[in-house]
Amino acid sequence: MVYSVLLTVLSSAGYHFMLKQTSMKGSPVLVLFWSYLLAAIVCLAVLLLKDDEIKVFSVFKDKSWIPMILALTLVGIEFGYIMSYKSGGNVGQVSMITQMVSLVVMFTIGYIVMKEPITFKKGFGIASALFSFHLLSR
Repeated sequence: MVYSVLLTVLSSAGYHFMLKQTSMKGSPVLVLFWSYLLAAIVCLAVLLLKDDEIKVFSVFKDKSWIPMILALTLVGIEFGYIMSYKSGGNVGQVSMITQMVSLVVMFTIGYIVMKEPITFKKGFGIASALFSFHLLSR
């Protein structure tokens, strides 16, 4: 798990840094198009190297709506960040605020939809996030 978290943290830092660099140049939609095309090529290469038996369309067989909704949410995230940076948003502040608000939203969804229990630790975490959000938005 340590390597997965490290990969995520390093990728996230690079992601925000590069989005901030590209936000001032050109069309955000064109940047997303090329980024996703290159990402698709990387994913295909990993599939070819890793999987013995590739069933490309098997993901659509049982839950056909998941990849489509995931694609829409990914484009929404990317476009939202690019537009936030394009409008002059600070890298640290935009990233922190979106993560904290996402935390609160996911906590609520976890409780209501997935029936995850509310614990003191989770409540304290949410309160800390809201307080941090208040401090950062001033």
